[in-house]
Amino acid sequence: MPYVSQTQHIDRVRAAIEGRLPAPANSPRLVSSWQRSFEQYRLDPGSVIGPRVLSSAELREVQGKEEAFLRASGQCLARLHEMIRVADYCVMLSDAHGVTIDYRIDRDRRNDFKHAGLYIGSCWSEREEGTCGIANVLTDLAPITVHKTDHFRAAFTTLTCSASPIFAPTGELIGVLDASAIHSPDNRDSQGLVFQLVRQSASLIEDGYFLNQTAQHWILFGHQSRHFVEAQPEVLIAFDECGNIAAANRKAQESIAGLDAPRHLDEIFDTSDVRLHDVARTDMIVALRLRATGAMLYARIRAPMRRAAPPAPRSPSG
Repeated sequence: MPYVSQTQHIDRVRAAIEGRLPAPANSPRLVSSWQRSFEQYRLDPGSVIGPRVLSSAELREVQGKEEAFLRASGQCLARLHEMIRVADYCVMLSDAHGVTIDYRIDRDRRNDFKHAGLYIGSCWSEREEGTCGIANVLTDLAPITVHKTDHFRAAFTTLTCSASPIFAPTGELIGVLDASAIHSPDNRDSQGLVFQLVRQSASLIEDGYFLNQTAQHWILFGHQSRHFVEAQPEVLIAFDECGNIAAANRKAQESIAGLDAPRHLDEIFDTSDVRLHDVARTDMIVALRLRATGAMLYARIRAPMRRAAPPAPRSPSG
């Protein structure tokens, strides 16, 4: 059953869209999503029907296209669920279209969550389901908590969903990590810890995928503190044999100027006193000075895990 009556929920959604009520949780993002759901996608806020769920064959086809993503995310999904399972949450991973391609849930709670629509193969795009955690991340490319009556459809007003985007090394969105509960306190502040855990876990998945996709490159693992370089590196930079930077993770791009365009390592760091390829062979930690700010970054270097693919043969001109 919905958390509020269908009529009450419909009236609240319309009043917020028309400006007669303040935005839910003072969030313009939610009202914009409600407006698109109602006016652009013509969805019914009073609907109590659950999400569309793919058939087994359809799901296998989607999962087959996401094999590398699933491989990079599995351990993080399990770890996140282990941290929040005591509070009766499930953890879901969607692809870039909002299809749930993997999830973690206690076996004895599976039917209850499935009844609420939280199930593998369920589809959570805004076009189909309106405002919800996964849909809002797909649309706005930013983390969010959609709590109970923040949802557009009455069917989902018992749920609370915290979700965060996951990006490829190219910057393209590849999926969304979501933690959802069927029952939770009314106060949305109760979701603060889960929200942070989801964001952290999404970053770990993103970095795991980054390392998988750049295995043919040299990798710089960096941190502002020498003590965290091994245990918890934040900065990941992939570069080729000549030192040309091929990709950098989000933390690197946010904290180091100049990584938003093709660069050579020597343009970013003062490497005059160190040979990075030698560092990789000794597995030592080195201090690198950032040219832009003079700050130090402590780093170790990993040699390529696999060889780069040879260039494709040129077709004969004719």
